[in-house]
Amino acid sequence: MSSDLGVPAKTVVVGGGPAGLAAALALARAGCAVSLLDARPLPGPGELVPEEGRTVALLRPSIELLERLGIWRDLIADSAPLRALRLVSLARDGAEPEADVTFEASEIGLSEFGWNVRIDRLRALLLAGLRRGGAALFGDTAVEDVVAAGDRVMVVHARGAIEADLVVAADGRRSSVRRALRIGARVRPTGRTAIGTSFEHERPHAQVSIELHRPGGAFTMVPLPGNRSSLVWVEPEAEAKRLLGLTDAAFRVELERRVRPWLGAVGSLGRRDGYPLVGLVADRLVAPHAVLLGEAAHALSPVGAQGLNTSLRDVIVLAELVESARKRGEPVWSPGLLLAYERTRLPDIRARFAVTEGLAAAVASDLAPVRFARTLGLRLLGALPPLKTAVMRGLMQPMALPLPLPLP
Repeated sequence: MSSDLGVPAKTVVVGGGPAGLAAALALARAGCAVSLLDARPLPGPGELVPEEGRTVALLRPSIELLERLGIWRDLIADSAPLRALRLVSLARDGAEPEADVTFEASEIGLSEFGWNVRIDRLRALLLAGLRRGGAALFGDTAVEDVVAAGDRVMVVHARGAIEADLVVAADGRRSSVRRALRIGARVRPTGRTAIGTSFEHERPHAQVSIELHRPGGAFTMVPLPGNRSSLVWVEPEAEAKRLLGLTDAAFRVELERRVRPWLGAVGSLGRRDGYPLVGLVADRLVAPHAVLLGEAAHALSPVGAQGLNTSLRDVIVLAELVESARKRGEPVWSPGLLLAYERTRLPDIRARFAVTEGLAAAVASDLAPVRFARTLGLRLLGALPPLKTAVMRGLMQPMALPLPLPLP
């Protein structure tokens, strides 16, 4: 073996999104020598991370990870707690609710389900943590191949190559690393696009996230500090393109028509961005000396706020396995560790994919039988407290489907 176990494992993380940055920082804190590569330029020290129109609702396990990584204290100032989630079923925009159920965090003994945070702020704090920890950061560095090199691997990029003991692919659903490793994936285009923005509103949100289930897709208003909320508005691609092309004044009219019954008049708007929704689950999560996490491994519907939370669960499991291996004096690229990661994460990922894809399809459907089933389901949740509690707890912990995993 070419690497002394007393020397930090050379780990290359590919992908500078929140999942990749969190993985790099967690692995650095677990004792790895980390290099991070991203195809996009990375802001230098003191430079601002580009502003985004998106926020993300982070659930309690994700927040606990950020606390361990030492960035949560600085992130909380720009964030808002989510003390309740209100789900409303509508036959059409502006109609009277067919079902209306509120889930309170206090019902399962929590002060909040999580917090709504700005993605650009999260990326900035993770980058700063990596710089303080001495990680090597390479922006504008697209990976071209990953090839075996004895008992290591070489990560080949446009500027050269980096030798590594472990490669972590966190480079998105079009992952070049996943392709280089010849790992297949099931991809499901949805034909829908999510519009992300933020807006000021007349009435206080009372730290309640409101998710409207209506034909076309979910319309979700998530609290931000003050009388402001972020928005995830899902529509078929053609309608989303039309909305994104409107002037601010025209977009505000469309937005206020949907927002007014819940939060009153709409004030100032944030930046608007569109994100095509594509479902994806990789066939495998590991290869020799390599693991997939984040959207390189899975891309989920935004319904239920499972996307980045599932990615950060990947990070939690990988970091714990690496920490444990190093304490035992074992290599962090051993087949046993990689298999343990896959066996722990793949059932949870498959289960969340199945649930969120099913929910997203049901939410967007205008078929009367589907809408009836959706409405009946919400009413049952409201009428059966034990079922309601079980659903809330399911959002906060790993799920699993009884699917066999082939051995490598």
